[in-house]
Amino acid sequence: MKKSVVLVEVIFSIVLFSIIIIGSMKMIFSIYKTNNNKTFQTHNNIKLEATRLFLIKNNDNNLTELNINNTDLYFDEDLLLTNVTKYESTQNNNIQTIKICIEDDKICQTWMINTQ
Repeated sequence: MKKSVVLVEVIFSIVLFSIIIIGSMKMIFSIYKTNNNKTFQTHNNIKLEATRLFLIKNNDNNLTELNINNTDLYFDEDLLLTNVTKYESTQNNNIQTIKICIEDDKICQTWMINTQ
């Protein structure tokens, strides 16, 4: 009788620990996935912000030297961004409006640059 009680306790302990381990692994995977996604978004937002600041600093030519070739954005034949999926540029008075998306439209921004 004692052996059967001990065996039931061992089986119950193994099942309980298995459930705890599986739940912990799911939680760790979820945290890892969330962190990886946020890192991806932050990295791409920094790339876009750096490009925007570069264009503001070098807007002497009304941004006419800005062009797109396939999925790459160039400024005076220098590569600025890769994986550009959407690019629209309009000029209204002294303000250049640029709508840009990268990484399959996952990260999009609209820039308004004063070209005076």
